[in-house]
This record gives sequence, C-alpha cells and structure tokens, in this order.
Amino acid sequence: MNHPTIPRTHLVLVGGGHSHVQTLRRIMMKPALRDGLRVTMIAREVHTPYSGMLPGRVAGLYSTDEMHIDLARLCQAADVRLIVDEVIAMDADRQLVVGRRQPRLEYDLASLNCGASPGFAGVDLQKPVVPVKPIGRFLSAWDDILMALSHAVARGEKRSIAVVGAGAGGVELTLAISKVLESTAQNLISLHLVECLNEILPGHNPAVKLWCERRLRRAGIAILKGFQVMRVTNQGLVSKSGQQLRADYVLWTTGVSAPSFLADSGLDLDSQGFVRVNRHLQSLSHETLFAAGDVAHLTGQARPKSGVYAVRAGAALTDNLLRMASGSVLRPYRAQKHALAIIGDSRGSAVASRNALFVAGKPVFGLKRYIDRRFMRKFEPISMQKTETANAEQPVQMRCAGCGAKLPSALLRSVLSRLDVNRPHEVLQGIGEDAAVLDVPTQQLAVTTDHFPQMLSDTYQFGRIAAHHALSDLFAMGATPRYALLNLTIRLMSMKLMEEEMFILLKGVNDVFVEEGVGLLGGHTTEGEVTQLGCTVFGRIDDQAFVKSSLAPGDLLVLTKPIGIGVLLAGDMRAETKGRWLCAAVEVMDQSNATAARIMAAQGIRACTDVTGFGLLGHLSEMLRASRCSAEVQLDNIPVLQGAPELMASGIESSLQLANEAVLTDVELLGINQAEPLFRLLMDPQTSGGLLAGVDAAAASSLIQELRCAGYDQAAVIGRVVEHTQVGYMNVSTGATRRRADL
Repeated sequence: MNHPTIPRTHLVLVGGGHSHVQTLRRIMMKPALRDGLRVTMIAREVHTPYSGMLPGRVAGLYSTDEMHIDLARLCQAADVRLIVDEVIAMDADRQLVVGRRQPRLEYDLASLNCGASPGFAGVDLQKPVVPVKPIGRFLSAWDDILMALSHAVARGEKRSIAVVGAGAGGVELTLAISKVLESTAQNLISLHLVECLNEILPGHNPAVKLWCERRLRRAGIAILKGFQVMRVTNQGLVSKSGQQLRADYVLWTTGVSAPSFLADSGLDLDSQGFVRVNRHLQSLSHETLFAAGDVAHLTGQARPKSGVYAVRAGAALTDNLLRMASGSVLRPYRAQKHALAIIGDSRGSAVASRNALFVAGKPVFGLKRYIDRRFMRKFEPISMQKTETANAEQPVQMRCAGCGAKLPSALLRSVLSRLDVNRPHEVLQGIGEDAAVLDVPTQQLAVTTDHFPQMLSDTYQFGRIAAHHALSDLFAMGATPRYALLNLTIRLMSMKLMEEEMFILLKGVNDVFVEEGVGLLGGHTTEGEVTQLGCTVFGRIDDQAFVKSSLAPGDLLVLTKPIGIGVLLAGDMRAETKGRWLCAAVEVMDQSNATAARIMAAQGIRACTDVTGFGLLGHLSEMLRASRCSAEVQLDNIPVLQGAPELMASGIESSLQLANEAVLTDVELLGINQAEPLFRLLMDPQTSGGLLAGVDAAAASSLIQELRCAGYDQAAVIGRVVEHTQVGYMNVSTGATRRRADL
C-alpha cells in the first residue's frame, strides 16, 4: 500500500510577514509540495497586518479584520503548525529557535520574515513614543489615543500630535489621522509632520512631493522640515539645534532596527544587525537559513525597508525553501530596483509614481484600494481555489502494530533526560521500572483517566491543555493531584522529528504537573497517524470529597469559565475560526481549575463537577439526577466565548453536538427558540472547561468576587436549584442580570 512520504525535514518559518504568508498560501494550494516536510510557523501575533492598508484602517476606511491576514485560519488550511509566541533567542549553529513561552524548536531549514523593530538610534527618549512598527501594537495604542483625545475634546482641552518621519508611510499616516480627526473639534487638536531632512518624501520625484505637500497643508497639517529629533520629553520634541515642538503624543514612523534576538544568533549580520543574504535569499553564513523583508539585507541589491519588497520576494523565497528541502538547485532572485508607489490622502484621491512617471486623482485611489483588497483576498481560506492533491505517492515501510509500534527506548531515554520530572516522596520506584511502586499511607485516592487526539497544531499548548483537562476531574472532586501515568501516540515522522514532538508534548504536560505538584510515574508510547495523549491521574482526598449528588433546593449554580470551546475547535478544523477567537479559547483551556476548587472548598460548596464533553446542560443534568432536583437556568447569564455563537449560527458544530442534545428531553424553554445558537451552545462539548458548582445563596456573591479576583474573569451565577417536579428537569429562560454583550 502506498502512502505519502513521512515528514523528515522540519521547516520553521519565523514571523508571519508579507513573504511567509505567500509560502503558506502556496503550500495550501499545492499540498504535494509539503510531502516529506513538517512545517511550523512561530509568530508573535495570530493576525498579521498588511502594511499597505494601515492608513485606511486609521482613517476608518477598513476594519481591523479587513487589514489583517488570519494566520490561524491560513495555517490550518495549509496543514502548518502555528505557534503564537515571540522568538527571544536563536542559535544558527545548533539550528534552533527559542520562544518566550515555548521550549526550543529545532529545525532542519528555517526562514526569517519577522520584520524589524522601531529605530531610535541617537534619540534620548525621556518619554515613551508610539512606534508604527510593529503595526499590531501600534493599532492598540492608536485606539487608546483616540479615546483619550475624545475625552480631552469633551473637556475643551487642547492636544497636539507629532508624526516623526515624512517618508511615504509617515505622509500617508498623517493624512489618515487628519481625516479621522475631522469629526472632532479640530481647533483643539494640532497635527505636525516632522522630518529631519529639508524635504518630505526623500527619493520620490518632485511632482509627488508637491502634490503631497499641498494635500498636507490643505488638511491643516503643519510640516516641520530640517527638524532632527534628539530628545523626546514630557513637553514634546527637541531638535539637534535646540528647536522645540510641543506634543502630547509622538508617533514614530522613521528608522528601523533589527530584532534583538539576532545579535547572538551566530548569523552573518550587516552593520545594523540585519541578516545578510545572497541572491538566493540564503544566509551568507548558514546555508540552512533564509530571510526576506525588513529583517534581511540583500547583498548587492540593497532595497528600502518597505512592505512592497517583502511582497515581491515572497514567491522567490518560497521556491528556494522548497528547492532546498528537496535538494534541488536554488534560483537567483533579482529584486526590482524601482517599485510603483501609491500614496493616498484618505479622502478619495491618491498619487502614483515610478521614477519620473506621475499620475494623481480619484481613479488612482480606487486603484490602490483594488490592489490592496486583491492581495488580501488571496489569504481568505473560505474563498481559495481548490487545492491540488499529491499525485505521486511514495511507498514507505509497512509499520507494525501491537508492541512493534512502540517508540525506541533510546528515544524515550533522550526525551526523559531533558525533562525535570517531579517525584513525590511516596514514590519508591518510578520511571524505568516495569511498574511504579508507591508507599501510600491509609488514605482516600481519587483516580480518573482521559484520552484524546491532538486538537491544536501547537504541540506544547496541546500538552498543557490535556494535562489541565485530566486534572480537572480531581479538582471537581476536591482532591489534590499527586501522580500521573501517560499514554502517548506520536505522529509517524522521522525518528528525530518524533523525538522533538514527544519532548515538546511532554514538556507541556510536565510543566503543568510541576505547577500542580504532580509526579509523573511513567506510561506507554506508540507511533500512529496522529499525535494523541492519554492521562491517568491520582489524587489524594484529605477532607470530604465533592460529589454531584449534594445539590439542594435554593442553591445557586456557579460556572467558573465561559463555554463555546467545542464549536471553536470544530471551526478551526475547517479554517473558519478567527485567530483571536481561537487564542481566547486556548487561554481559557490553559487555565487551571485548581484555584477555583480551593476557593469553592473554602466557601463550603455543596456539589461540583467539571464541564467537559457532555456540555453544560449534560453535566448539570447528571448533578440534578444524582441529587433528585430540578433547576432554573438563565441563558443570558451564561458566559460565552467570542465567536462561538457566530460559528454555531453558520452551521458549524462539534461532532458530539447532536448526541449531547439528547438532554433536551428534560428541558423546558421559556421564550427561547430551540434552534437559537446561544441556546445550542449549552450542549457544546468543552475541553478543559470550567467548574460547575452549587453554593448556598448567601455565599454566592463573595464566591463570585473571589473567583474573579483569582483570574476567573467571567465566573457567574447562571441559575438556581429548585424542588423537582421531575428528576433532572431544567427550565431555561432568558436572564436580565448579565447580557452576553458585556462578557
């Protein structure tokens, strides 16, 4: 039987810049190109901005979604592992990168397209400024500035904004800012464009400079030429000649510096710290590393640090990465010497130029918007053309089943030697023996097990979430976790890649176990089609265990986490879940229930369970049946993850959804349509969901306050227990105390 070649080469893409998104798109369109490759992208933000649309976003012409490429959806569609993290170190000799949160990533082949940092060389920053790069952070800061300006104008106070740098980006951004400020009391807000040279738009032809300068002055923008900023104070800007400009807000669009992690990377860098690459976009010092965009210095073909050049380099970079992986001859890249430049005024007009050519007017502005939107449409997974399937499958060795599928002992020893495994004092014999030996005094133990396949491409994060999920059963019983056994199935790849996959997975699991004081006793490993993890955990019960059967009429029902995880994960499998929605769900899943359980125990809760696979109503039904009670549930009080109702309304749902809806036979709806997405989320299966508990009404308020102070920001009272008319009966109605829009 023929199979595609198993992954043997690990390609790591550092950064989600304009070149790398084209790499993702090409791999998605032609999956055969990925044959034999394991591809990982590590990016600081899950949504990567398109710089050409930044002025339009500031001016209100585009929404945030319209100007961002959703890396989570794109990677899912391309079957590329996405790690949302910031690279803080790199060792090109050992071929590894290190994230701020993740363990190290080893690579066989790597590419850098992570942009650059703001450059403040020679400037004394006594007050923080707002750099335009990275754009994601700038947008957040700009929205805060707009809010502050609005409040200041409402109080009749004057404010001043200075934009430093009159290149194309600075000019276009300043015009966009003046456009958005038109709706405010403009006489209270002054706007300045500051340039160290004696002209704006250096490198552009005189006609473009004249057109833009007229537009700037017509918009009421003051232009300061020859103002070389040497110091930024609380009062504003001070030039090299001592000239001063008052500014409450300083936006910085000029100059860039190389990412700090490159300094000790061992790569050949230019005088400014950027990676020197040859005509193949390949590092001059390390042939397994490539770079494009702002982070790269193209030897012999130096170009401005501009997004347009990164876009043009994308196809060549992708081609040479795939050629390097397959052992083919690399192709030279010839960077264009001159690019078409279009500068818009955010009011419906723009100027286009290339060398001495010049044209301006409304049609040019329409052309710019068309070009920008056409580029962005390429990265919308729902609108992409049909992908090609691998035409030529290559045979691989028949894999054994049974114990023949176990991973080699040398691999296990190698991975375990890299982990700092916790070992409780009562463990006499642990990892390495045929079975663990414990010396446990007479006590009650709670035991539970969980097992599921990988649901996130980020293996480390999957390990953490799987550990949290398994331990939640113990927390729901009021037990203290002590020991764990694991069953691992690692996706079939080369032995080197399987070792790294196993290490990263176990690192995620073990990090949680160490946080919770859990000792890893051992387990079993095997290879398979997909990575899977099973956890069997043991906990000590020091006091009386929480049980489902202790609900009593009058108890209030408290939920510690929002619901909607199941449909968000289902949507992610179809590349329909927006990246920010998925990141919010991951944050919820990666939150331990340990603190919530301790707070609840101190408040003397009556009964508890964790909300997982059977959904909120399914697990509540179990509690009600065990307690022989009924319940009234207020739908609008239930916290819901952003994006979950939208996905449910679009027809996406977990494969367990319909089975979970069998609980509806015990539900009466008051003023609610059974098909309403928000209601159907009550049956949505959760992974590493929150705790659901019954608490005395007098203690509910203080319990919610403590939970929120401890980080369970959306903890809420969702209903109350009542005398049963029918065991397990649930009355669901709309609530009035907390609207979903406020969550």
